[in-house]
Amino acid sequence: MNKNKILTFILISYGFSWLIWGRQALNQHFDLGWSISKWNHIVAGLGPFVGAILTTLIFEKWAGTNAYFKKKFFTFPSLKWILVGVGMPVVFFLIPYLFLGLIQNEWANLTIIGLNSKVPISNTIIIWLMWCFFYGIGEEGGWRGFLFPEFCKKYNARLATLYTALIWAPWHLPIFFYDKDFQAMGVMGIIGWLVGLIFGSLLLGWLVKQSKWSLWAVILWHGTFNLFTTSDLINPLYPGIMSGLVIVVVFWIARKFGKNLEIKTAHNNVS
Repeated sequence: MNKNKILTFILISYGFSWLIWGRQALNQHFDLGWSISKWNHIVAGLGPFVGAILTTLIFEKWAGTNAYFKKKFFTFPSLKWILVGVGMPVVFFLIPYLFLGLIQNEWANLTIIGLNSKVPISNTIIIWLMWCFFYGIGEEGGWRGFLFPEFCKKYNARLATLYTALIWAPWHLPIFFYDKDFQAMGVMGIIGWLVGLIFGSLLLGWLVKQSKWSLWAVILWHGTFNLFTTSDLINPLYPGIMSGLVIVVVFWIARKFGKNLEIKTAHNNVS
């Protein structure tokens, strides 16, 4: 594990995203009169991907960068894991949809899925593709494509996912200064969000490992999960229940796979 690589990755990833989000936060709190594009929030999600590319280029030159793209993006997992990547968040959505519909007769309007004031598009399919690109590729290209494998060179998978989450969480900090959904969390909401993020890191770490380090399954998982949980108009119970289901699945994974969740770097090339 190269600590300098990790530090460089963090500085570039945070720097890219915080420069974009920070401008929006400053404008909101100090009324600077800046024109903020609706693309501002979503483009900043590319920070970890940019960090992974530039850090790899700095430390491993073009050969390492080509190897990164070949292994993460031009190697595809089996269809099973692609289906898991898309299907799991869909099932997570259907559970509260059916529960609230059957128990409370509250059937969510499916046409509002994905609609969000921070996204400059209203077509659901295009919104999904945008989440998959800007936050699927954008985040997973860095967190699971670079940082998690780097930690795995020294630590077992469980610790590596935890350390990844501890760097992943503060990356969101500027959003709390302008996003009404983040601001509305309160202390207990933030604690719940952090717990969900840690368990999400465990789940995505497991999924990328099962995919033999190809990122497509986790990209699709991340983009699809965001589609269902970030709508301004959806009942807040949806993201809460879906985050709870992430925790349940992680406990099931830990019980079913046990030590198989661990990554022995002597037998796996995780660079």
